[in-house]
Amino acid sequence: MEGSGAGLRPGGLSIGDVARLAGVSTRAVRHYHAIGLLAEPERDSSDYRRYGSKDVIALVRVVRLRAAGMPLPKIAERLVGAEVGDGSLSRALRDLADEMDGEIAALAATRDGLRSLAESETFDQPVKALTDALRGHGLLGPSDELRAGEGWAAALLDALHPQGMSGVLDQASGLLTDPARLAVLLQRFRNLNKKADADEIDALADEVAALLPQAEPGAALVDIDLMDKLLTERLNQAQQRFLRRLRDQRPQVRL
Repeated sequence: MEGSGAGLRPGGLSIGDVARLAGVSTRAVRHYHAIGLLAEPERDSSDYRRYGSKDVIALVRVVRLRAAGMPLPKIAERLVGAEVGDGSLSRALRDLADEMDGEIAALAATRDGLRSLAESETFDQPVKALTDALRGHGLLGPSDELRAGEGWAAALLDALHPQGMSGVLDQASGLLTDPARLAVLLQRFRNLNKKADADEIDALADEVAALLPQAEPGAALVDIDLMDKLLTERLNQAQQRFLRRLRDQRPQVRL
């Protein structure tokens, strides 16, 4: 069996010897041969592989690069044909370190984002967050709550906006500069029912559309048409007409 050391000429190392030197299994060494990562060494008269110093250096380099996190294809790209001391491996290691810096930064940003979400009630309690914001601007009384359909709309806005409810509140801050007017508009919307005529509904939609900020290039948008379709069962016919009129005025608005 290969690796026993029988038939090796003095000074030649068996596959078991080089595997132990590099701290890997003989199976790993054979795999590196099979995929072309390590050149096949010369064989003795008994057809056993015989490893010299060059083979040992190449194997140790592969093992160290694997331990550093470099994928096998990249190791093959860097090692095949490379000569000791030509500097290509040093460049490869620096490149790998730079890539790892980028991955670490991305992971850190993800970690910080998760912590921010965990600490923000706007993530798992968007209706409460909107209610608190409206109370803070005097649009709801201390004991007032959003109505059922309004709470559903808040949850839907949270789902449709790329930054969730926190993004909605941040970008709607300009609308809250005149809370008294908004309070009147909100009450008029709540009062829409089957007795409301078309002119009354359209006038309210036009007033609201005029207050909505212009969408900037690349800004996060909420599609009112989509809101209309998803809220159909939650709104009465007059309120549905209001949304359709608003959609016609501003198909996509920044909220």
